[in-house]
Amino acid sequence: MTKGQFEDIETTHGHEEKLREESMALVRAAPEMARRLEMIQKLMSLIFVYTIDHKSQSEDENTMQMLGVRLFNAASSGIKLALSGYYQTAFHQARDILEVGYLMDYFRTSPAQRSVWMKADRKERREKFDPVKIRIALDARDGDTTKKRAEEYNKLSELASHANYGGFRLTSRGQFAELGPFVDGKFLIAWLEEMVLRLGPTAVMYANQFPNADPQLVHFFQEVGTELVEGYMRKRPSEGA
Repeated sequence: MTKGQFEDIETTHGHEEKLREESMALVRAAPEMARRLEMIQKLMSLIFVYTIDHKSQSEDENTMQMLGVRLFNAASSGIKLALSGYYQTAFHQARDILEVGYLMDYFRTSPAQRSVWMKADRKERREKFDPVKIRIALDARDGDTTKKRAEEYNKLSELASHANYGGFRLTSRGQFAELGPFVDGKFLIAWLEEMVLRLGPTAVMYANQFPNADPQLVHFFQEVGTELVEGYMRKRPSEGA
């Protein structure tokens, strides 16, 4: 019997959708998982309204909204990947969000650098705005000698973004690597924790790029920001929250 032209691809997609249903059942049955996915949804809504409903008032704001598109897409991609059982690539989206968040934090206190970044060629961009350069600049600004930013970035790079042996744990069940997606509750909750930890501050940083936003947007921003700080950012569940 001859296969259809894209039968294998369609079969894989069908399997992914089945795993998504299994993942959502796990989330709905676990209050902590559900709470965190709800928070991710609210953070994405915050990014959405500041990107779509806010009318940019300058070229700088328009460029920041383009970064908002990247943030929303990274969060949405991460959800799709995590719920379908592709944990390593889902964690990679968290690293992308972290990187964009650092860049926005830099622009927050160095707004003149936005136009430099926008117009920079590859050489200048690597010299001034490479991720490691941004982390160094932020640490210097804050007087931070702990190198915590580098530690967090490197952790996600090692586990998810770079081809390293240690990263195989996210594609394995027990001692055996798994080809293709699979559902694992411990990986799913770990991703939900990580995504709130990364998307939360970055979404707040994003909204802060628009100081003259409509009062309704600001009110929504304040509501989401308060819920984020009080419910999620003080301690992670593994630390006793």
